[in-house]
Amino acid sequence: MASVLLALSLLLLALRHTASSAPTATFPSDAAALASLKSAVSASSVPPFSCLASWNFARDPCAAFPCGLHCYAPANSSYLRVTAISLDPAGYSGALPAPVLSSLPFLASLSLADNRFHGALPAGVPLPPSLRVLDLSGNAFSGAIPVSLFSHASALQELYLSRNAFSGRIPPEVASLGALTRMDLQHNGLTGALPRMDAMRSLAHVDVSANALSGTLLDAPGRLPPSLVSVVARNNSFSGPLRATALAAVPALRVLDLTSNSLSGAVPGGAFAHPALQQLRLGSNQLDTVEEAPDGGASSQLVELDLSNNRLAGRLPGCLGTMPRLVAVALDRNRFVGVIPDQYAVRVAAEEATEQWVPFARLMLQGNYLCGALPSQMRQLKEGDAVVSLADNCLPRCPHKFFFCQGVPQKSHAACPKCDTAIHEEILLEMH
Repeated sequence: MASVLLALSLLLLALRHTASSAPTATFPSDAAALASLKSAVSASSVPPFSCLASWNFARDPCAAFPCGLHCYAPANSSYLRVTAISLDPAGYSGALPAPVLSSLPFLASLSLADNRFHGALPAGVPLPPSLRVLDLSGNAFSGAIPVSLFSHASALQELYLSRNAFSGRIPPEVASLGALTRMDLQHNGLTGALPRMDAMRSLAHVDVSANALSGTLLDAPGRLPPSLVSVVARNNSFSGPLRATALAAVPALRVLDLTSNSLSGAVPGGAFAHPALQQLRLGSNQLDTVEEAPDGGASSQLVELDLSNNRLAGRLPGCLGTMPRLVAVALDRNRFVGVIPDQYAVRVAAEEATEQWVPFARLMLQGNYLCGALPSQMRQLKEGDAVVSLADNCLPRCPHKFFFCQGVPQKSHAACPKCDTAIHEEILLEMH
C-alpha cells in the first residue's frame, strides 16, 4: 500500500510540473499584431456582441479570447502562437494592417470574409510562410493585388479574393504558388490576360468570373495545369477559339463555364469525347458551328450542355441524343434549322433510364428556325414531365395547347427558311 501511495504522489508531482511548465501566454509580437487588427477597425463598426467586441487586451489573447482565434504551443516554447484568425461577418470596417501578415509566422489561416474591410492590401509584405488559407472575400479591398503575396516559398493552398474591388492585372507571379489548389477572384475589376498557370501542378479550381479579363484561354495546350477540375470564367471578354487539343491537355476537367464571353469558331467535337468533362457552359458567345463527337457521343461524360445565345447554324447535332449521361441541353437562341431529331424526343419523353442513356430533364430549343412536324413522342408530354421549350421557331404544328409551344409565337412564314421537302410531305399527310 505504501508503494502505491508513493507512486501516486510521484504522478501528481509530475502532472503539476507539466501543468506549471505548459505555456499560458501569447507571444508578445503575436499579441501586438492582434491589437493592430482591432485598432485598424472603426469602433463604430464593431457590434456589441461580435468577436472583436470581446477582444479585451487586458487579458491574454490565446488564453482568454472567446472567439475568432486559434493558438497552439510549439515544442520547446514557453509561449502560445496564433495559428488562425477567423472573424465573424459582423460588418467590421477598416484596413488590413501589415503586422497581421508580417508578425504572425505561425499563422495558417486568415479569414476576414463578408465584412467591410477596405483599401489596398499591404504592399511589400509577403504572406506568412505557414499560411494555408487566405480568405478576404466579400469586402471592399481595392487597388492592385500585390506581387508580394506570391513567392515560391509560399505554402498557400486556398486563395479567396472574390467580391472586392481589386483592379489591374492578375500578377504573373501567381504561378509561383505551387501548393495552391483553389483560386477565387470573381467579381472584381481585374483586367488583361489570365497569366500562364501551367506550373501550378496542384491547382484544381479557378473562378475569375465577372471581371474584365481578355485574351485567349483555351486556344492552345499548355496555358493551364493538367490538374484542373473546374474553370469558371463567366462574364469576361475572353475571345478566340476553343481547341480540342487545349481541352485534352486538362484531362481531369469536369466543369468548364465560359458563359458571356467572346469566344468564336466551332464547339470542338473533342469536347464531347473528353474523359472527365461533365458540365460545359458556353452560352452567350459568338460560336458558329457545333462539330459532331468523334465517336458519336457514346463515350461522353457530359451531364449538362449550354450553348444558348450563340450564332450556331445548321442542323441540331445528332450526337447529343446518344450521350449516355446528358440530362440538361440548352441550344436556344441560335440559328439551327431542320427537324427535331427523333432521339431528342425519345430522351425527353422517357420516364425511366435505359441501359444506354438517362432521360433529358431539360431541353431548351426556343429561338431557332426548326421546322417540320412535332415528333410523336413529344405530343404525349405533360407539364412537369420535363422542362422543354420550342417557342419562336418555324414549327407550323406547335399550338399553345402544348406547354412547350407557349411563350413567343412561332416565326412568320416569311422569316423562315425553306424546310426540307420530305418534311413538308409529312406535314401534308398529317393534315389529311
